[in-house]
Amino acid sequence: MIPYPRSDWLHMLVSPRGSFSPGVMRRVLAFGAIAAAQWLANRYIPRVGLSIGLYEVAGAVIALILAFRTNTAYNRFWEGRTLWGSIVNASRNITRIVKAHAAVDPAAVREFAVWVVVFVHASRRSLRGQSERPEIERLLSAEQAEAMAAHAHPPLHAAQQISERIAAFARAGSLERNMAVCAEEELNTLVNCLGGCERILKTPTPLGYVLLLQRGVVLYLATLPLALIDAIGAMTPIVTMMVAYPVLMIEALGGELDDPFGHEPNDLPLTRICDTIERNLLDSSSLALVMASKAESYVH
Repeated sequence: MIPYPRSDWLHMLVSPRGSFSPGVMRRVLAFGAIAAAQWLANRYIPRVGLSIGLYEVAGAVIALILAFRTNTAYNRFWEGRTLWGSIVNASRNITRIVKAHAAVDPAAVREFAVWVVVFVHASRRSLRGQSERPEIERLLSAEQAEAMAAHAHPPLHAAQQISERIAAFARAGSLERNMAVCAEEELNTLVNCLGGCERILKTPTPLGYVLLLQRGVVLYLATLPLALIDAIGAMTPIVTMMVAYPVLMIEALGGELDDPFGHEPNDLPLTRICDTIERNLLDSSSLALVMASKAESYVH
């Protein structure tokens, strides 16, 4: 996601950042070229004129479809952000419970926090379809990282490690049973939120709506010059591009937000969220101890 100054109106007005989704400018220019070709053809070849009233009605229909597409996509985006907000809170809560209530060695608490962070990073990588996991390899020993990579669903492997440690604390009497239940509930929240994100990822907007919008937009913009040439003449290509830009930009934003977990400019800042969780759960001293333990495991 692109950060921006919310109060600097003039800067926002002229800033190119976020002004174009990938491919939008090429499409705008393409419709401008189509309009220019129709204007040139109109000077030498008789054509069929269309009433501007027809495009007023068609524009209203296109606006309704665009509104549906945009609202649906934004709802998916916001639900994804809500789920990741719950992941942030549950990560903090489960680690806080263990730190405050588990009578265990500080190194065990830090190892527990590492697995919570690993779950978060693995969830992000899984949603983005990325097989490389440098953050996880940095936090785990080589043996642990290999076991996780071999698992069919790495985030669930991390969740299993967290659950096993909660159960071990409870069996040893280091963590009161009611607090262990609270910790498991927070872990359930983490797994449920991941499942919600996977539901969004694997259930895109129905293809029929997408095709209807795209074909309607193309037909509308490609034939719009036929209704403009008589009224504005040589200005037809410019006006066509002025109409095409917001229409195509809204359609492209809907496509971006349909999968809010990717790397496009308006997607959720998952890397930033995961880094925030890591900083919250692993302060500098804890992280140094984790790295030292990892180095020692390599020696032995």
